[in-house]
Amino acid sequence: MLIGLLLLLLPVTVYFLTFPLSRRLRPKLCILYRAGAGIIAIAGSSFSLYLAAYSGDQGGIAAYFLQLAVITLYALFSVTLMVLNYLARHPE
Repeated sequence: MLIGLLLLLLPVTVYFLTFPLSRRLRPKLCILYRAGAGIIAIAGSSFSLYLAAYSGDQGGIAAYFLQLAVITLYALFSVTLMVLNYLARHPE
């Protein structure tokens, strides 16, 4: 149960902890991060919680795999924005 709760809360917690740090990104990338990552983290975790709470055992399994997809997508999105920010600051 504790691992499931951590999986559900991890993306939202990381998003809120990195929100102030997103100011280091270029202005347009900062807006993209705040909007995109917020949608991925909050909407994905909310839908996973809904599946886990109201869909029985099958929904719990689906929620687990959906939450793994949310975490992976969030990480890829963040890394992509960091690379784009680096390339925008160092155009060579």
